[in-house]
Amino acid sequence: MPTILGAQYLSLEEAVEIGLRENLGLMTADALALSAKANTGAGAAGMLPSITAAGGGTFSLDNATQTFLDGRENVITGGVDKRLNASIQADWTLYDGKAMFLRKDQLQDEFELAVLARNREALQLTADISRAYQELVLQARLISILEEDLNYLTDLLELTEAKLTIGSATRLDVLQAKTDLNELINSRNLALLQYDIVAGSLNRDLNRESTMPVTVDTSFLMPEGMLAYEQWTELALASNPDLQYSAKEVAIAEREIALAEAERKPTLDLSSGYNFSYLSSNSGFLTSNRSFSPFIGLSASLNIFDGNRVNRNIEVAKFSATVARLGYDQASLSTKNEMYLNYQQYEYYVEQARVEQENLMLAEENFALADELYRSGVINQFELRQVRIQRLAIERRLAQAEYEQTQAYIGLMELSGQPWL
Repeated sequence: MPTILGAQYLSLEEAVEIGLRENLGLMTADALALSAKANTGAGAAGMLPSITAAGGGTFSLDNATQTFLDGRENVITGGVDKRLNASIQADWTLYDGKAMFLRKDQLQDEFELAVLARNREALQLTADISRAYQELVLQARLISILEEDLNYLTDLLELTEAKLTIGSATRLDVLQAKTDLNELINSRNLALLQYDIVAGSLNRDLNRESTMPVTVDTSFLMPEGMLAYEQWTELALASNPDLQYSAKEVAIAEREIALAEAERKPTLDLSSGYNFSYLSSNSGFLTSNRSFSPFIGLSASLNIFDGNRVNRNIEVAKFSATVARLGYDQASLSTKNEMYLNYQQYEYYVEQARVEQENLMLAEENFALADELYRSGVINQFELRQVRIQRLAIERRLAQAEYEQTQAYIGLMELSGQPWL
């Protein structure tokens, strides 16, 4: 693990928690889901009556001269008219070919679709953060390997220089040791720069300042047990977020067909209410009038011909449903193919890691023996160097294999829609 001044330790769980909490895209998805939820229910589907109340009043002053057929005249100066009216009315669609029930289910589907979109985005973000975190673990592991070898080369250079003073080593041996040490220092420095780049990417995914220094775990994320490919496939077909999203789109598209077909059926509406009006006047023959009038009525309608609009809507809805089903089939095939590739990659890197682990055990034993033989003068520095370089290469390959194994595992968990933390 590289030593970074002022660095904050960050576990994978903490990184994911920060990423999910601070991600603006998830905040937007949450808002969209809440908006869709607010639009569900019987009222949004048109299943409840609408009730309206209205009222009004007028006050007028009249100056009028009225002349009748018999010659009489009626002169009004400063006449007052007062008019008040109020009404309340309820309108309720009793039957519309069950379209209101279909709309209610459709609104619920749209809410669930928004939730699925949010969950899918959260899962993708979790996977991205996990991959970036594992890459940072890899860089930390490689730096540790280089620093361990760097410490050994520093001691080796001192030993070689001491041997030079007593004549058991040559100037070439010293120069070679210095060259190897310098090369390793440069490799370590480049690895530290790469660590900073990967850490910046991780901070970006967490919606933080990219310059914030972090330290991470020293071991990769490894599964406790591994399922068979068939079990992974079953999980993916049941829980893959893309498949769930596509399946919901199919359900919505099929409901659109039923909604379009509902327009062929009659509708029945109920209206009821109460009207009140009041008139008071001294500028005419009628001085006052009050009326109270409750009412109720039913109306029915049936679409007989509308230029084949309903037929066109049904046909378009069927095409949309076909497209949605094809999208589901494509998503299903793509998911199974990705699952197979990730599973094969996982198996491959598990085997490579096993082989490299065996190689490393032999290389460690070989290196310890070579170091002992070099210190006793049995072998030369070139022979020791070959053994050391071989061990270093195996350590790097083992770290890379474990990293790739972890990446494949995250891919399997993401495709199957299962949590891995």
